[in-house]
Amino acid sequence: MEEKEKSNEFFNKDINNIPKINFSSFLSHDKFSLYFEFLKICILIYLFIWLNYGLKKQKDYIKVAKSLLKIYSFENGKSLNLLRNKIEENEIFLDKYETGIFNNIKNKLISFPCKEMWDNQREFVNGIVRRFRPKKIVEIGVNRGCSSSIILNAIQDFDNSHLYSIDLSDKNYIGSCVKNLFPNLMSKWTLYKGNIAAKYMEEIGKDIDMVLIDSAHFEPGEILDFIIVLPFLSEEAIIVMHDIAAQITVPKKVQNWYGKRNEWAPYIIFNSIRGKTFLPSGKNILTHDIGAKKLDINQKQYFHDYFRVLGGQWQFFPKEEYINELTEYFKKYYDNDCLIIFNETVNFNRQFVRNNKKANEYSYNSD
Repeated sequence: MEEKEKSNEFFNKDINNIPKINFSSFLSHDKFSLYFEFLKICILIYLFIWLNYGLKKQKDYIKVAKSLLKIYSFENGKSLNLLRNKIEENEIFLDKYETGIFNNIKNKLISFPCKEMWDNQREFVNGIVRRFRPKKIVEIGVNRGCSSSIILNAIQDFDNSHLYSIDLSDKNYIGSCVKNLFPNLMSKWTLYKGNIAAKYMEEIGKDIDMVLIDSAHFEPGEILDFIIVLPFLSEEAIIVMHDIAAQITVPKKVQNWYGKRNEWAPYIIFNSIRGKTFLPSGKNILTHDIGAKKLDINQKQYFHDYFRVLGGQWQFFPKEEYINELTEYFKKYYDNDCLIIFNETVNFNRQFVRNNKKANEYSYNSD
């Protein structure tokens, strides 16, 4: 009761802040069109509140509704798309978006031995896919394929959507969750395994709308993965990355040669990518272990910056055949300055990793 009174007080106090409609401007509009536009606003606000059931308090509903009304003006004829965008880009909205779709497979996933993501992280992936409706999706790092299953389930009613999953390992268990639990979803799935992502990008092709990266976690892991896929992305593509807080959430026993937790690669590249950030709801931002970026336009201006991110001390050194593949690949899709940065970084880390006993313990891609 007290909470209800507070929310009413909140409404009464700020009601005057809602911009007044200039009624003189009404005369220049067709009356029916005006009423229809206002009805659309009311319907959108109602849908926002209904879908965004994660907002618990009445005052939150009122606050959101008022902020939406403020961006629409009959007087200057702003597009209704502004209102839609305000709804669609609300960060709380995304990890609670159409969770019923994920719930259709939730119990099956619990029964399968893959625990790489918590349920709220799985809901976040589902929400991103359902909200942005990507046509071409690439996943780098598959393991047993639980995240593949979530994406395939989320796109099953999308026309012409397809998931391309890539894993460096060629083990039999790669993608086994999809094969064993969801064979009905495999028509929209292509699985590549046994090599780095650069091997398959040309076959997959350009105009990739969404990428999920969940691979090595050790440098240069996800940093390289992002640079590999970048030339093939559509404008304003969505990058989803898991374990972006692994450097503080992994077990203490996993430590690098400085005695600190060492899974820094996802954190470093995720926070270097230029774009709008989306995180799951919750107060502890530091330990959000999954996130998404909607890329800023004209990413080419940042290519050199992304290559410089590779310049730290690597925690494993890839096979020489992969280095050679990457060198040829980068020659094709990046300028000479990027290639120089890559070669200098490789030369430094080849020597550093091979001379460092602790680093070699994590060089699981080298043999």
